[in-house]
Amino acid sequence: MFIQDLNDKRHAVRVNYVADATVVFKPDASPLQGRLKNLSIDGILLATEQVAAAGTLCTVTIVVQDRHSRLLIDDLAGEVVRSDPGELGIKFLHPFEWLALFHVYQSKSAPV
Repeated sequence: MFIQDLNDKRHAVRVNYVADATVVFKPDASPLQGRLKNLSIDGILLATEQVAAAGTLCTVTIVVQDRHSRLLIDDLAGEVVRSDPGELGIKFLHPFEWLALFHVYQSKSAPV
């Protein structure tokens, strides 16, 4: 069972899930590749060595790869809220409608 820290500023519970992700920053359309570490209805945390300025608008694409197929979730509008060496936090501008899928498939995810 997951128990959220009472000092945690997040408004939603996170799901630990590993998948490839691409972030495209606006307005110059520069891409960033990363590895999804966790996600919630409000945003995601990516493992990446690249950095971006807080407040930068972007779109996110998540690719869930399996042995015989892949699931592509794209056009997720977001804003960079945190950029530290090795990690990038993005807040979604709209609630992430597909979060329930990740709860269902969480046990299939590779370890973080």
